[in-house]
Amino acid sequence: MGNNAPQEERSLIDRSLTGMLWVSLDKLGGSGINFLITILLARLLFPADFGIVAMAMVFFELSSVFVESGFSTALIREREISALDKSTTFLFNLVTSVVLYVALFLCAPLIASFFEEPVLTAIVRVMGLNLIVEALAIVQTSSLSQQVDFKTQAKARFVAIVLSGVVGVTMAYQGYGVWALVARILVGAAIHTALLWKFSPWVPIMAFSKASFNKLFGFGSKILLAALLDKLFSQAYKLVIGKFFAAATLGFYAQAAVFVNMVINTLFRTIQTVSYPVLSKLQDDKPRLKGGYRMILKLSSFVIFPVLVLLGVLALPIIEALIGAKWAPAAPYLQLLCIAGATHHMTSVNLNVLLVLGRSDLSLKLEVIKKVNIAIAIVIGLRYGMMGLVVGEVIVTYVNMLINVFYAKMLLRYTLLEQLRDILPTLMMSLLVGIAVHFLYGAMHGLGHWNLVVTVAVGGAAYLLLHRLVRSEEWRMVVEVVIPRSLKLIRARK
Repeated sequence: MGNNAPQEERSLIDRSLTGMLWVSLDKLGGSGINFLITILLARLLFPADFGIVAMAMVFFELSSVFVESGFSTALIREREISALDKSTTFLFNLVTSVVLYVALFLCAPLIASFFEEPVLTAIVRVMGLNLIVEALAIVQTSSLSQQVDFKTQAKARFVAIVLSGVVGVTMAYQGYGVWALVARILVGAAIHTALLWKFSPWVPIMAFSKASFNKLFGFGSKILLAALLDKLFSQAYKLVIGKFFAAATLGFYAQAAVFVNMVINTLFRTIQTVSYPVLSKLQDDKPRLKGGYRMILKLSSFVIFPVLVLLGVLALPIIEALIGAKWAPAAPYLQLLCIAGATHHMTSVNLNVLLVLGRSDLSLKLEVIKKVNIAIAIVIGLRYGMMGLVVGEVIVTYVNMLINVFYAKMLLRYTLLEQLRDILPTLMMSLLVGIAVHFLYGAMHGLGHWNLVVTVAVGGAAYLLLHRLVRSEEWRMVVEVVIPRSLKLIRARK
């Protein structure tokens, strides 16, 4: 074990970097194009169109959790996935998706009545087909992730985003309004699923094993309940905003969330997506597991903090430059959501510790506690209007982050003080750059449209220069390990 450990560690690092390269291409390429398409659609459509789709998505996000039922996480965690495991998962996911689609189809008029938006009846019934389409790809996605094969997933997702984006933008340009957004979602899911089956062919043996179901669902059921609570309360804000405020207000909030999610999905999900299957293989070696999570937290903070700070400081000019002045009311929401988003990677890293160590029971307990906190924040925040809701959301994200840290400390002995020491230097440098950028932007009005570009470029360069001057651990990790090994892996594959 002692002689093999260094070689195994190098292998895990190489596999992580290989996976990270492809996930990065997926996120930077796929998500980047997805973001550009969203910008085009935001210019062609109205805030109310996005608000109406956000209302429908509340119910599809919840339904998708039932379809997946924690099986994906359970499969990824398996050292070897049997044909019986795959077939059992496939049949369960497919039947569940059909049942839920029928339920949504029948409840569509009630959903439309709840939000007082008649068009939602047709939208829910058409978008519901997406549940069945996505259920067909769960086994492929889980198997590829378990094998740390993100190249195949990146290719499928990229093509789906581009083609569905062309359909959505074309329909928006031709005046189809909200249906352009619906078509984009459906076409994207259909192409993505079809390509996964083409790139990763697999034939179900059409057998359902009770033993396999009990094994996977025994772990996954707690993930299901935790994910259901997470989705319910992450969508609760949209549900409440859609019910008590105008569709356009929900559109402004949803668009602000798109900007923040773009940062998180592009920068943090890249690391998180690769780390879970890789670190799952270290579940029996807690010192190395803790070292792996420390590295993830540091690298995540290194890329997320400066981007969120710049996005928050320059919220209004960024929104007006990218999606137009009609979206300016979204700027205050974007600033607040950037503050909340700064906790996301810490929350996720600490929650992942529980899952890797097999403590899905604790994960569920945590979700119950955190969701009670969210419910309290919504009830109190609603009394102060829309801004009260969003401020409450910010506060509760920090409270819930501390709860996650507490439980991770118990299992991995990674304390809050240690985590703060790991992220504080990067946070302070990001805030210093943010303050400088605020004053710099105000002093450079003479550059017109180039003001924003120059300010962001100067801010980014100043941030990297600060890390280089202090020779931070994050800087050395990126320059001495991540970049050289990534280049070596790229050259080896040419």
